[in-house]
Amino acid sequence: MLQKIAFFNEQDYKRAKKACLEGIKKGDTHFELYAILSACEISYSNWHAAVKALKGAFSKDSLHTLDWIRKRGGGEKYYHQAFYFSALDYFKKHKYEEALNDIKYTAYFDYCDKNSSILKGAILFKLGRIEEANREYLDILSRDPKNPDINFLIGKSLFEAGAFDSCLKYFINAMKYYRPKYKRTLQVLFQNKIDVDDKLTRKVLRLWFNKQLQELDELFKKELKLTDGLAAHNEVMLGLSRAATDLAHTYYYIGMVYYNLKEDSAALQNLENCLRFKPDDIDALFFASEILIKFKEYQKAREYLEELTKINPDDQDAWFYLAVCYTQLGFYKRAIEIYENRMLPVDPNRVEVLTNLAYLYAQLGNDAKSNEYLQRAKENEGR
Repeated sequence: MLQKIAFFNEQDYKRAKKACLEGIKKGDTHFELYAILSACEISYSNWHAAVKALKGAFSKDSLHTLDWIRKRGGGEKYYHQAFYFSALDYFKKHKYEEALNDIKYTAYFDYCDKNSSILKGAILFKLGRIEEANREYLDILSRDPKNPDINFLIGKSLFEAGAFDSCLKYFINAMKYYRPKYKRTLQVLFQNKIDVDDKLTRKVLRLWFNKQLQELDELFKKELKLTDGLAAHNEVMLGLSRAATDLAHTYYYIGMVYYNLKEDSAALQNLENCLRFKPDDIDALFFASEILIKFKEYQKAREYLEELTKINPDDQDAWFYLAVCYTQLGFYKRAIEIYENRMLPVDPNRVEVLTNLAYLYAQLGNDAKSNEYLQRAKENEGR
């Protein structure tokens, strides 16, 4: 046992793990053996194996195991993560009973951990235990009802569980409580200037998120008359970017709630609000474009998609939608260029692309090329 502890204390997890496994194989049942093995598995992020080992320690002697953990600096936090991430992995794999079994153990280490409580609520919701899930959420909120992070995380957990009607109020509350922080930071940065408009704020945020710091420094000095430049306001900009990101994420999820509820106008409004605060949010750009195409607002969708494909040139669906916009706006050669140079090299048999190319060449009067693509499309139908 002393050798195993020595390896563990030296953070030689590989040798400690090997020594523990050898001890277990020989029939050693001391709780400390399993606790050390669990710690070794945590160091490798082997969450399920870590949980299994620590449950073994609890089965041998739960009181001494907990006492042993608490006497090690940061022990509760270290072992807590094993149960949390094991439960989270089971949740993502739709193994909700296993997830619930693991998440319950987190209370041994940190009864008030909000992330564990939120995950537990989501698990209970997926198991159909709605009243228990609601009690879990209400308990978290009772500790800090105006905390935007808690409201956001509860909303996100319900969103991921597919409870779109239930999660909306939490996102709206999060937005309500995030907004004052954003406004306060804005006032500090712009030194209470009344004439700072939304367009200028978006420009500041875009330059910051794009890391165009020299241009931002010039904007501070010339447009905002802050002669000391960006360097003197760097910390405030960090705070503003964090506050803007929080609001952007919240608006994005509100937008996606409405998107999943088939309320496209409300979805678009919130996705565009997301882009006000984080202009390079690729998911908001994509889904806003999709809705705009549905509304036949091709020029605006085109602008978003051009931005998106600059940020993420590997997004095949974004290129497809951009080609659709070019087609509807009469830019046939641009659409052809996307299909032939951006999409067919990745998937030469994509029927929608081949069909659209047949249409485009027909519009340009190239019947031979049109028929060639039409034939290829027919050959690939049903594959």
